[in-house]
Amino acid sequence: MTGPRVIPECFIPLQDADAQTQSTRQLLADVFPSWNIDRIDVMSLKGGITNCLLKCVYKAGTQQEIVVLVRAYGRGTGSIIDRNREFCTHVHLHSYGLAPPLHARFKNGLVYGFVAGRSVDYHELSNPVLMKGISRMLAQWHTVLDASAIKTLMLEQSGLKSHEFVDDIWQLCQKWINNLPTDNDVQVKTKTVLAKELMWVKNEIQYKGGPTVVAHCDLLSGNVIVPEDWSSETFSDMPPVTFIDYEYALPTPRAFDLANHFMEWQGFDCNVSLIPKVGGPVMREWGKQYLEGTHLYKKGSTEKQQNGVFVSDADVDLLMQEIRTWWGMPGFYWGIWATIQAVISTIEFDYTNYAQNRLSEYWSWKQNYLSTKKPNWESNL
Repeated sequence: MTGPRVIPECFIPLQDADAQTQSTRQLLADVFPSWNIDRIDVMSLKGGITNCLLKCVYKAGTQQEIVVLVRAYGRGTGSIIDRNREFCTHVHLHSYGLAPPLHARFKNGLVYGFVAGRSVDYHELSNPVLMKGISRMLAQWHTVLDASAIKTLMLEQSGLKSHEFVDDIWQLCQKWINNLPTDNDVQVKTKTVLAKELMWVKNEIQYKGGPTVVAHCDLLSGNVIVPEDWSSETFSDMPPVTFIDYEYALPTPRAFDLANHFMEWQGFDCNVSLIPKVGGPVMREWGKQYLEGTHLYKKGSTEKQQNGVFVSDADVDLLMQEIRTWWGMPGFYWGIWATIQAVISTIEFDYTNYAQNRLSEYWSWKQNYLSTKKPNWESNL
């Protein structure tokens, strides 16, 4: 079985719509030699805030259509995202049936299969039925995916040594901080403060986030796909859920992926009132479903063991403590990310304000975290 095509000379422009369509059609004609270029329709989809996502439809016959997606990366995102890791993670996910087929890799993007359905709205993330679907799918990710297999594929694809690429969230944050601009005194101060904070938070929470897993790291509502006709008002059954967009996937303690998902309940509007309370009934139920899922997908578990899954309150308590300890990390992570994007991105989005909002989450968490530790400090004086 042949792997994805690699076409390094092809570049899809993001700003010129006509050139974008023409380049995309030519790319697909190269990837799929049997396709007639004149039968390829290209339309822009509303996607994330760093990339251009194109839905491409090939009209093979009177009623037959083949749909693929072309994603072109935004300017400068290579300084933030390891595209080789994204590619290898996608290949690994597809081997487990957790991602669509990957058809090609070109200079600034990928061509891959279309996942039929719709992305959910962030207001839907708290729906009890959808919560179960998301928690179970994330449990499957965290249980069956193999970080070492992805790393091996990366070494084969890149020809690099293992120490030459980022391998965990701490290394990634350090890389991002190193890439922060220093064109004025404010930027220099920001970089210095964030570098100091990274050292502090790593020392505090590094080993308190549960097992290290292959984490999605960007599980916002737009990356959760459900059937087109699914609605919480008309369907009571748990919908089949698929996760898309794997560019930030990385080995991390599971608490980061969980905390980050809950933080995404606020949407890009940063409506913090929608974020569930850590340890509250909503999050505890979500956590219980997640832990049941980890047992269901555990390698070697029998059908009898799966049917007899029991998650205790103590198990959920431990998971809540992991999330509580890592609660500030998503704000820190995305705050650094947005600070870089404010300088390099050509996409219309207020990254500066977004960075401030996300970093404020981290500072708030740190204040609360230190207040819970204060009695211990005083007892040691």
